[in-house]
Amino acid sequence: MRGGSIVITSLWLMVVPVVAGAQRIGGFGRGRLPGHLEREPGIVVPKVVNPVNLLIEHRQQLALSDTQFSRVIAIKRVLDSTNAPLARKLDSVQRLFKGGPVFSEPNAERRDSLAQARGVVQDMTGAIGDNNNAARDKAYALLSAQQLAIAQDLEAKAEQAIEEEAKRTKARGNPTGGTPGRPPSR
Repeated sequence: MRGGSIVITSLWLMVVPVVAGAQRIGGFGRGRLPGHLEREPGIVVPKVVNPVNLLIEHRQQLALSDTQFSRVIAIKRVLDSTNAPLARKLDSVQRLFKGGPVFSEPNAERRDSLAQARGVVQDMTGAIGDNNNAARDKAYALLSAQQLAIAQDLEAKAEQAIEEEAKRTKARGNPTGGTPGRPPSR
């Protein structure tokens, strides 16, 4: 009797790990491993340079006076208030149309929704860009010629950094070429 229970226990201890291993994803070499599903690209909000924020971030380098700095801060507050509803809408659209695994071909309604969402993103980023440009012009009017040259150089470098990041993202396989994340932080 005792020998029979030892045999049964031994068999049980050999079978349990095999059965448990079969329950894993891709057990016994079958199935797909996580992370290898095709993914829908979703909506990507492109980054936009905010030159007014650059002036504030580089106050020391630009040698802004207290008066210039306080006026730039006032321009930034107005710009942030103007851009906030647009940024919230962009954030909502991006969350609604975030990429995910593709289990079947998207239907016509989904394709139409994505096209409409891309149009909204384009319109909102264009409006944010227009607002940023208008605020930039007001802020740049406060600067001396030397400060203006430095500010324009900072803006050009920021634009170039965004373009390079978009190229790297596109090279990694993101067909939209944009970068995921919150809209205009700069």
